[in-house]
Amino acid sequence: MISSCINVRTILVTAFVCLMLSFQTIHAADIEYPQTRIMAATANHAGSVHVTALEKFAEILEHESKGNVTVTLFTGGSKGDELDNVKQLRTGELQVAAVATSDLAPFAPSATITVLPYLFPEIEKAYTLFENNNFITELGDRVAAESLTRPLGWMISDYRSLTNSKKPITRIADLQGLKIRVPEAPIQLELFRSWEVEPHPLAWSETVNALEQGVVDGQVNPHSVNRDQKLWEVQKYVTDLHHMLWVGPLLVSERWYQNLEPNLKALIDRAARKAVAHQWQWADEQNRLALQECLDNGMQITRLSDEHEWKARARTLWPRFYRAVGGKENIDRALEIMNTP
Repeated sequence: MISSCINVRTILVTAFVCLMLSFQTIHAADIEYPQTRIMAATANHAGSVHVTALEKFAEILEHESKGNVTVTLFTGGSKGDELDNVKQLRTGELQVAAVATSDLAPFAPSATITVLPYLFPEIEKAYTLFENNNFITELGDRVAAESLTRPLGWMISDYRSLTNSKKPITRIADLQGLKIRVPEAPIQLELFRSWEVEPHPLAWSETVNALEQGVVDGQVNPHSVNRDQKLWEVQKYVTDLHHMLWVGPLLVSERWYQNLEPNLKALIDRAARKAVAHQWQWADEQNRLALQECLDNGMQITRLSDEHEWKARARTLWPRFYRAVGGKENIDRALEIMNTP
């Protein structure tokens, strides 16, 4: 069953990538683009979701413009953290950045819709929503009005799995008594409280040390993070949880974008779509490899027998965010798009 689900996911992602990569602009060869230098940044390092998307974006732009458009990448936090990058887009210091939704949301509350707990209980639903041009365009308009930044595409990685050092978790009652580190984000703190567990907010820079010292028993992150941090050295159990999918926007400076000449704007739109399509396929493969590496190093995975209960409690939080995301009708519309055959 697990293999079948993975195969279906791979087929869907590959089909979308092929569609995007086969998309061509009529008479593209006849268009001469203006000499343009783009400064793009991420706080993350090579091999991350963020850098993978930005590198593909740069490659497409430089190739299709025949070198008239060049992209200078600043990675590893050389332009500051993700909040700094959003601010730099707002002021025009940067033209492009790749960030997590949690770092965009303080400037654009409407982006919170992409991280509502259990909005995407199946990752294929996220692909469906972010392939819907009307939805992402309207969301982009709201984000731009709020933040002076515009998402041209949405990166997708994997679910934040739950790891811990104490015991396998197969039902919600097993959480009781565990000290779980959670990012310092209100929506994630309230999520664990809905499961009757008081979370332990910690900066990520403090988390691995806290796990080593037993200050906290567990944490939530995608398999790729668990692998990259070699968390098998301090964590034994992985719970296959589908509460929160990692999603992040590929952002541009709204003022800069709106001042582009039409052909260049269309090229940038196209490059962003192709870049995130490439990143989806890359992440799908990397996450499967990462989970296997965690298991090969002694971690044990368990699945929930009562995930319907986790989901029901988590979704009781949604009304608190209706105003931020533009009203309940926007959530209802997203669900309708994802659930329409």
